[in-house]
Amino acid sequence: MKKRNIPFGYQYQNGMITTHPQEVAVLNRIFSEYQKGLSLLDIANQLNDENIEYQPGVTGWNKSRIMRLIEDERYTGKDNFPAIIDKGTHQAIVEMKAHKNTQHGTDRSSEIFHIDVSVICPVCGSKMNRRHDSRFKKCQQRWICSNAECHMAIYKADSDLLDDITVLLNRVIVNPGLVQIPLVDESISVQTLKAGNEIARTLDTLDYDKNTLREKMLECVSLKYTDIDSAPYIAHRLKATLADAEPLSAFSLALFKRTVQTFRLEKDGTVSITLINNQTIRKEDEDATNDSYSAESSAENPGENQHS
Repeated sequence: MKKRNIPFGYQYQNGMITTHPQEVAVLNRIFSEYQKGLSLLDIANQLNDENIEYQPGVTGWNKSRIMRLIEDERYTGKDNFPAIIDKGTHQAIVEMKAHKNTQHGTDRSSEIFHIDVSVICPVCGSKMNRRHDSRFKKCQQRWICSNAECHMAIYKADSDLLDDITVLLNRVIVNPGLVQIPLVDESISVQTLKAGNEIARTLDTLDYDKNTLREKMLECVSLKYTDIDSAPYIAHRLKATLADAEPLSAFSLALFKRTVQTFRLEKDGTVSITLINNQTIRKEDEDATNDSYSAESSAENPGENQHS
């Protein structure tokens, strides 16, 4: 890849170094997003996703490149370059970067780093990313929306988050009957019916190819297997897992991974979890809810939706 012979944000005009309007706009965006709390990686990913070029025909944004731009003093007018950012703002950004570099003392073995489920923004539905900033004394952890147009930030200490999840898990551990079991869908797909009819017609003929028949039978078995509704099995397995579990005195990563599909943070930091059967458990609910299940399911299992 051809290297730039002049810093990003500048260009040569008539032998003079001048600012490059389009690149200056990108620089100002980088400075602004970083000051708002976005990480170097998040900024780089956004620029790559939007195909913003670092130089003609090349994107290739990464953490190191963004960091070098943020630290480059030439943007303040040093070495006879036209100023793009004032010295005070640049110094504040550099100091912010130094304070944000808290990862060296981070315990990567902590359970919070092993929760590999997506956390969805309550405002726009985009993925949220966890950030740690030691500059904040009250709460050093926050979840930031990855959508550049949203900027939703929810402050939630790791310990509080894990405690809230534990409380929700204990609710269904104490009363596994809250797990809703859907009706078994015994319907047969059109493809399976067609495959069965083809086998029947083949057997009615006196002269048929055994290999062809074998292939049709295997296809039919495969289709029947696909038709099997796994939802009741998943719900029964979840219920059995919770019934065997003891009430938690602390967060259990192992149980979380076996029972929880994802969790959600609301604007006020309230936590809800979605179990592997797509059933949502909320703090404010006395019971678990699952809009996807039919009313017939409740009628089929009247004892499983009663409060303890």
